[in-house]
Amino acid sequence: MPDSKHLHTAVQVVAGVALNVFPAIFIAIYARIAPIETQGFLALSLAVGVYVAQLFNAFIVEGRLATPNAEGEPGLPSWVVVFALAAAGLLVIGPAVASSAVLMASSIGVMTGLLMSRSIGVVNGEWQREGLGATVLIIASVIALWMSTQDSPHCVRVLAIGAFLAVLVRYQPRKAMPNMGFPPDVRRSAWVTAETAVVGAVQPAITSLLLVMVGPAASVTFRVISTVAGAVEPILAYGRYRLLAHGHRGELASFVAVFVLGMAVVLAAAFGGFGSLVFGPAWEGVGVAALLLAALWKAAMLVSTVPFAALRKAGKTVLVFWIRGASTVVYLVISVGFLLVWQSTAAIFAAFVVAEMITAVVYHIAAVRGAPDYAATFGSGRLRERRSP
Repeated sequence: MPDSKHLHTAVQVVAGVALNVFPAIFIAIYARIAPIETQGFLALSLAVGVYVAQLFNAFIVEGRLATPNAEGEPGLPSWVVVFALAAAGLLVIGPAVASSAVLMASSIGVMTGLLMSRSIGVVNGEWQREGLGATVLIIASVIALWMSTQDSPHCVRVLAIGAFLAVLVRYQPRKAMPNMGFPPDVRRSAWVTAETAVVGAVQPAITSLLLVMVGPAASVTFRVISTVAGAVEPILAYGRYRLLAHGHRGELASFVAVFVLGMAVVLAAAFGGFGSLVFGPAWEGVGVAALLLAALWKAAMLVSTVPFAALRKAGKTVLVFWIRGASTVVYLVISVGFLLVWQSTAAIFAAFVVAEMITAVVYHIAAVRGAPDYAATFGSGRLRERRSP
């Protein structure tokens, strides 16, 4: 039923937005209780945590999706739940302002649990569990943020417990993947993981450069803007998984519509004072230009996602790896160049826009040549037919 499908899509997208709640609230809490040097390291830790989580997710979940005729549906491996529990436990048993080692370890473990459980929920269409997990995490995050404004030493503990419960409610022991989630085709999964490793290195690398070249305040600002713009990342991820699983036919229109609506809501909330309310002192360095450029960057990612998914679905994992590798080089070269000249967060996001637009063009050309379904819809011959009377 259409209404049912729209409900499922809405719940999945909202659940994906909740995925970014943990790093956002973690930064917001530390903006109120921790010195700026610790805030800067937290920004780096969260960037590394997301990066490592993406690697695990690529090897186990996305690698499986890139394997044609893989048997059975994926389930969350038990070790991921244990990993998330241990990581959250470090924040629960320690002080609110944790050491650098604890921040790094907890960021990696918690983000791995949240991302993998989220990805598997999207692939399997388990929208009820996704909705419950998101609700738990959002409630815990709101309580933790309020507690931080009251100088409560337990605010980080509440956030950590909520994040782990969000993983736990998505866990189904009977559906856990065999062999601890080891992929059926290691070669394909290795290529998928390698391409993710190459692309994902941009965020921690840029965060590190800002921390060293400009200072901790700039790295925190970069992370705050990335987090706000990243509120639409779950929409991109949801669309990507749907495109990987089902192709673009019947999926693309709803994907674009939800993205546009989501971005409009995010920008309205940010400019309407919600960003300042949530992030507190960390919002002071956020500029309008940088935030708009970050939004434009995500829009460019929407364009590149469609041919990317078409190539991945067609099994062109090696080709996608080399494209993404080249894209990372373009990202880093342009970003470092812009940063050396202007030394601002706005310059970084302007570089991201240029790099992603170049990437989208390359993906389109490759998909027209290597993905028949994509070429049938977006190839030059098809476009000429649409334009002709």
